[in-house]
This record gives sequence, C-alpha cells and structure tokens, in this order.
Amino acid sequence: MKNPGPAILVVDDDPVAVELIQVALHAHGMDNVVLCTDSRNATSLVETTPLAAVLLDLFMPEVSGFEILEYIVQNQPDLPVIVLTSNDSIDAAVRCMRIGAFDFMVKPVDRNRLVSAVNHALRVRDLEDRLTLFTTDGTEVSGPRRPELFEAIITRSPRMEAIFQYVEAIGPSPRAVLITGESGTGKELLARAIHDASVRSGQFVPVNVAGLDDVMFSDTLFGHTRGAFTGADRSRSGLVEKASQGTLFLDEIGDLELSSQVKLLRLLQEGEFYPLGSDEPSRVNLRVVAATNVDLTARQKSGAFRRDLYYRLVSHLINVPPLRERPEDIPVLLDHFVEETARSMNREPPVIPPDIRAVLQEYEFPGNVRELQAIAADAVSQAQGRTLPTDVVRRYLRLHGMEDMVPPSETARFTWNGSFPTLQEAEDFLIMDALERCDGNQTAAARLLGVAQSTLSRRLRKQSMQDA
Repeated sequence: MKNPGPAILVVDDDPVAVELIQVALHAHGMDNVVLCTDSRNATSLVETTPLAAVLLDLFMPEVSGFEILEYIVQNQPDLPVIVLTSNDSIDAAVRCMRIGAFDFMVKPVDRNRLVSAVNHALRVRDLEDRLTLFTTDGTEVSGPRRPELFEAIITRSPRMEAIFQYVEAIGPSPRAVLITGESGTGKELLARAIHDASVRSGQFVPVNVAGLDDVMFSDTLFGHTRGAFTGADRSRSGLVEKASQGTLFLDEIGDLELSSQVKLLRLLQEGEFYPLGSDEPSRVNLRVVAATNVDLTARQKSGAFRRDLYYRLVSHLINVPPLRERPEDIPVLLDHFVEETARSMNREPPVIPPDIRAVLQEYEFPGNVRELQAIAADAVSQAQGRTLPTDVVRRYLRLHGMEDMVPPSETARFTWNGSFPTLQEAEDFLIMDALERCDGNQTAAARLLGVAQSTLSRRLRKQSMQDA
C-alpha cells in the first residue's frame, strides 16, 4: 500500500465547513486529510500525526484558534498554518500573522484561492525538507524561477540553487527568517535576495547588532524623543521606522544582549516598539531577517538566548553551506573576483595558472567566500605581468598551513640533476609528480597539469601498455 505521506489537518467546529474543505482538497488530489471538529483534540493530533499543513478555524468553543496557532508556532514552527474564519476583522488577521500564521482567509473561502494557498504552503514545506536533507549526492535542482533575484550571488552549487528556490517560495511570507552559516558565506546577500523576492515597498535596512549594549540597541533601532538623555536636543527616528513596509536585517543576532532580546521579541509579536524616552508605543509593519554564525541552540541551553525569540525568528530557516562544502564554486568565484579587482584597477584581468586553481580547490577556506575574495584581490594587486602571481598565493597558503600542498616555485619546477631529460621522460615525470602531489586523484592531477582528466587517463593507459 502506498504511503500517503504527511497529512493536511483541518480544525473547525462546523462539520459542514469541514466537509466542504475536504471535498475541495480531494478534488485537487489532496486525499490525505485529517478532520478535527473538537478543538480540544487539535494539539494532540499535531503531536502525533505527521502533518504537512494545518487549516485552522479561529473562533471555536473550548480551545480557540489563537491558542492552537500559538502552540503550533512554538512547538512546530516549520508547520504552515492557514487560518480560516468568518471574522473579517483586520485586527484578527494582523494578530494571526504576528503569531506566525502562514496565511489568513475569510469565510466563505474561494475554493481556488484555498487550494492555491495550500499548494503554496506544501511547496514551502517540501523545500524546507529538501534543504534539511540536501546533500552533495548529485541531486539535480532546476534552479530559481527568477534568477535575476540572485545575480549578486556567484555560484554553481546545487545546494545554493535549492536555497534560491526556497527563498522564492518564502518571499511573500511576512514571517521572520533566520539565516545561519559561517562568517563570509554571504548571508547578507541572501537577506537582500529575500527582500527582493518579497516585493515589499519599503527599504532593506541592515544593522549589525554585535557589540551594541541595550541603550545603543534601543536608540539605533527605535530612536529617541527629545530630552530622552543628555544631548538629545531633538527627536530622532530609528532604523525600525526606516524599514517600515520593508525588511530589517539584523546581523550577528546571536550576540544580542538578553535585555535587547525582550524588546525585539515585542517587535516581532506585537509589531510595536518604544522609542527611548517615550511612554507611548509606536507601531510598524516590517519583516525581520536575522543572521548568525553561532549555534543558537547551544546559546539557548546556556541561557544566553531566549527560546521564545528563537522560535519567532526560525519561522523560516536557511543554513548557508561553507565554501569547503561547495568546491564547485571556487573556480567561478576566483574568476569573478580576479575580473572584479582588475576592472576596479582599470587593468586587464591576469591569466590564472592551473596550479593556483588546483591548490585553491584543496584549501579549507575558514574565511569562506570573503577569504577567497581577499586572496584574489591581493594577487591581482601584485601582478606585474599578464599572469596571476603564483608566489603571492603560495605565500598566503603557507602562512595558513598549506605548505605541503603548494606547488614548487617557477625556478625550481624545471631544475634537473644529471643528464637533461628527453621530452618523454619530462612528461612521465610531470604526470607522476602531479599524481603524487594529489594522492592519486586523477581529477586534481589533471588540473595541476592543465589538461582534461580524459587526456590524463589516456596517457596513463598508454604508459601502462608501454611498461607491460
């Protein structure tokens, strides 16, 4: 029997409404539907049933939809909840979206719109699962539908292409996004792409919160009133107001002080904040995207990061892989940074020797893309001729623990003891030396030699036949 997969849970105290929703979903091939007409059973079903999405009525006896929504957001923040209600109050809609609803619809719901919303929720959930399970196993990814959103991110990585698809899917969502990854992986570029995918009318406003004490955090984000502190001779709005109708990007969120975390939580929950010196809250409509290079789960356990804030931020989660886990990006990034630096200096881009490409493929890049950019910029700046200087890259790698992997200097490369070798002997020597340097890896050896792997394989087969 075929496994139906995760179900769609429908929670509504009106049996007729439940039946109509089920019929609409079945008509579009969504057969695995779980029905709940007693709201007291909703949370237990969420706990025990593999779910892909929840359709939730808002006003029910015993347990309200607000309570169920808050429970799901806190305990399963990646489970999309679509609220369906006969109450067309704007306040109710705003409250649901602030709690963390995926979508909000007023009954009677148009069937086509309902199915479209459910399909969108299922697509987002599927992409989240793919991002969680994605490995470098050769999985093919079709790429984003709007590649222009990601022009600033240079990549050939299937993992990054999968992230782009996910960004497109969550772009219209008002919920917060948490981007994790090591320093230098391009988290801010991804945050800008999320903003562009959202089609929000406001600005993208970045701020690094690391090192900001609570007063500085409040003043920077929320602004102050006149006379709020010594020297405050006039009122000033903060970055939150600047980001109204847009996106507020909070970098290094893991370093935020606990007192500031409380204020950020209020902004996320209620959409309001207090400027310094004011007793009256100000309201704002914006989306928060946060980024960190630290383990927030560990910070929660140590008490350094609030659990409730974490679950507000992690409505959508993106982990950016480090450069060492996507080596296919190294050559294209190297080309890009060499050309970019040369262009900024009004020079022709120097030729990149094959040995530089090969050795950089083996480097761990603890500083990720930012480090590769620095290496390329330094080498281009010191180039005297038409070729990227090998010694500059070699010197950098030696300083960072890769001396054994760096090819010998240009002068030592063709120094011979004894009689001068024939062309065949020199070729055999170079092939064997390249293979030895690359621990027998023919792909890496071919890069060192500047030939295709198929060419090296044919040469080795020919050499083997001659030896036999």
